[in-house]
Amino acid sequence: MTWHLRHALITGISGQDGALLAAQLLARGVGVTGTHRPARTLDDWRLRELGIADHPQLRYSALDPTDAGACAALLGQLQPDALFHLAGQSRVAESFSAPQASIAANGGSTLNLLEALRLHAPRTRMVLASSAEIFGAPAQSPQDESTPLAARSPYGVSKLLAHSAIGAWRASYGVHASSAILFNHESPLRDAAFVTRKITLAVARIARGLDHEVVLGNLDARRDFGYAPDCMAALQAMVGREHGDDYVLATGRAASIREFATAAFAAVGIELDWHGSGADEVALQRDGGRVRVRVDAALLRPFDAPLLVGDAAKARRELGFAPSLDLAALARTMVEADLARLAPDRAPCG
Repeated sequence: MTWHLRHALITGISGQDGALLAAQLLARGVGVTGTHRPARTLDDWRLRELGIADHPQLRYSALDPTDAGACAALLGQLQPDALFHLAGQSRVAESFSAPQASIAANGGSTLNLLEALRLHAPRTRMVLASSAEIFGAPAQSPQDESTPLAARSPYGVSKLLAHSAIGAWRASYGVHASSAILFNHESPLRDAAFVTRKITLAVARIARGLDHEVVLGNLDARRDFGYAPDCMAALQAMVGREHGDDYVLATGRAASIREFATAAFAAVGIELDWHGSGADEVALQRDGGRVRVRVDAALLRPFDAPLLVGDAAKARRELGFAPSLDLAALARTMVEADLARLAPDRAPCG
């Protein structure tokens, strides 16, 4: 039977990835049903910023993915061609204070959806948004699909459970399921609680004269910062493959939080000079010497992998994946969006 993508179910449609993916699918003429938490009003600022909140081919459905019965009922009713599972607990720092909730939100929900798909919607193809945190503190760099998995944070463990379940259900039951091993992927739609958006929003506020500095945690952590729309295009390519598989989605270039901050300030013409180390490190504006970045030891995590950088050769070869923005362009894109949001005639969002 020929498979066509006409209708997609996206869990977590109000998040950065869900909103971007929905916009791309709708632009292709694909109908979309997006889920949101039952007890909460849909936070649709991203969908509105993208101009798709009231799109005629977009529908909304309340779903708690930790409820196995609700997952079975929704998959059985909708019979979507594709399921993109993007919902869950997405903050590493938060997982340290609520590890069991993170396991349920990320690992348990994936098991529920896989079973719902297997039993009630066997034709549906599934893609999971996994994470580079499943690698922990790898000895191998860069990391690819063959790198040993050794999650070290509760968040990483929750994603490792989900990632492993995708492979197990694929092998045991023949489910068409793929795992996108996403390294840091950013955009102007990032939540302000994430360090990249925290930085770009602070830079925009400083440039507008609304603030004077930003306080950060570990400046030495090195991450592979990609552009989220590129990754969402790759997820669509994954669901279109004949068989499910696992793919690293990354740029192959690592940068520290310090380097990202430097690039973000440069986007508004502020050059930084860094002084000190550890909790005493500060960044001074080269012109005038004003402190623009400080470190707060309270923001340091119990464990923070020093280097995560991915090798996406397989995704380039099989999916046509190609990063479109370097670090400077990514930071500039995010800062410019935050500057625009701070304009007097714009309503607040994010």
